[in-house]
Amino acid sequence: MGRKSDGIRAWYDEKAKKWHIRDPDPKAPKAKWSLGFGKEIEGSEARAWREVEKYKAEKEAGGRLNLQRQSTSEVRVSDIIAFYADRRIKNFVPSEKYKHPLTRIYDVKIRLRVLLSFFQDLPLDSINLMKCEDFGKFVHIREIERQRELYNRQVAIYNAKLEAYQKKVKAREQFIADMASRGRSRVLPELRSKPPTPLEPFNAALFPYRRSAARRYLEELSAAITFAVYYELLNRKVVIPLPPKYDARSSMLSLAEIRQLIMTAWRAKGMGWIDGKPVKNLHVKRHLARFIFLAITTGSRKDKIERVSFFNEKDRPWIDLWQEIGPDGKPEWRGRYHRLGDDEIEHKTKQAPDMPIPPRIARTLARWRSQGIKYPCAHPYAASGREAPGSVKDGMRALFNEVLGEDNDVVIHTFRHTAATWMAAQKDLPLPSVAAYLGMTTETLVKTYAHHREEDLQKIADAIFDPYRDTHKAKLRETNGKPTKNVRQKSTEIDRMGIKRSA
Repeated sequence: MGRKSDGIRAWYDEKAKKWHIRDPDPKAPKAKWSLGFGKEIEGSEARAWREVEKYKAEKEAGGRLNLQRQSTSEVRVSDIIAFYADRRIKNFVPSEKYKHPLTRIYDVKIRLRVLLSFFQDLPLDSINLMKCEDFGKFVHIREIERQRELYNRQVAIYNAKLEAYQKKVKAREQFIADMASRGRSRVLPELRSKPPTPLEPFNAALFPYRRSAARRYLEELSAAITFAVYYELLNRKVVIPLPPKYDARSSMLSLAEIRQLIMTAWRAKGMGWIDGKPVKNLHVKRHLARFIFLAITTGSRKDKIERVSFFNEKDRPWIDLWQEIGPDGKPEWRGRYHRLGDDEIEHKTKQAPDMPIPPRIARTLARWRSQGIKYPCAHPYAASGREAPGSVKDGMRALFNEVLGEDNDVVIHTFRHTAATWMAAQKDLPLPSVAAYLGMTTETLVKTYAHHREEDLQKIADAIFDPYRDTHKAKLRETNGKPTKNVRQKSTEIDRMGIKRSA
């Protein structure tokens, strides 16, 4: 009789010096596989057994995911997340309802990991309002820990700068002492470098609890549950209680502030890299000025601006420019802004329609292109040595703080908000056309910017209650149609009695 199997377990290979997982199940993909670490790591054995437990949980979940129309008391959150990650992300197949893959998959994976770390193997029918509020507190604590990690990095940078400064001070003092010991004296210039500014102590109270911070995570969980119901893994949908949305941003930039931001970015100079060598006195922020110009004139989203190219590369937005003969008989520049590349997918909630570029704007863009610029918003002096689109988030935040002060509440999306507000405030521009230009629904535009068109509402109110308008007269005439046989109601007994009394 053979020896009884020990089941799934952690096993250390003395020859390979690595921990492994062994699974005696003949249906398992492998009998054993390495975990990639050995005993040189402190607590390696405990870590290996944790990996074993994780593997067991995934294996059990895989078995449950083969069942159909299961009760919500039998399916766990970890099962739903595993199913969603497998079928919606890793092995996605288009269907009638889910025609396109997810966008920003990296962000989705982060949200799924956070959900899994909190809910773990909790049954779906155990998710209630209290549990979702606890998850909000969990997200808040996680945010404070993340901010503390960032603070610790800043402390490490501060200590390194302080140590370097102290070395310079000590070397200077040693040099003066050596000169004095030899009976010499020399007046040395002051050190150019200054001591770094000390950091304030970390204060967790600076990060208040925000109920809305957990909403995007719980929306992802709700989407995963809906996906499981669609594929009949569950017998019904579980409604996830969602916290309220963030308040709509109300900050808006004035024309003077827009001009100041553009000019500050255009004139700023600093150190950049050319041919792998550092060079001083370069215009290192002009790509930010171009970003602001495009953002405020087109009202496009951040992603559709920072990645834009002057050439059709299929996988990114691009600007097409050409010349036509104008009304005065002279050639003038025209253009079209393609917010979506040919190979990109337009999503229902993130519309990205093409838009015409007027001659005045097209002329400026043509001048940029003639300067050899391929990507208007790419940093031209990056350390990598290649001009490629990247995120303008950090550079724009520094620019906002420099021009508007450190207590400003302006973000990159404020440019789109400002452009939409300016357009919606123009009385001669129809709101549906403004919405189409901006790539949003008319409902969203009206809901967010209707207060800027109060005069339109007043006009409508006056028109409705104006009895002398031609349209009202026409409607009144329409009610007096030609009489027919049955158009008149027969008089009743009461009617006849009234007629006799009046007679």
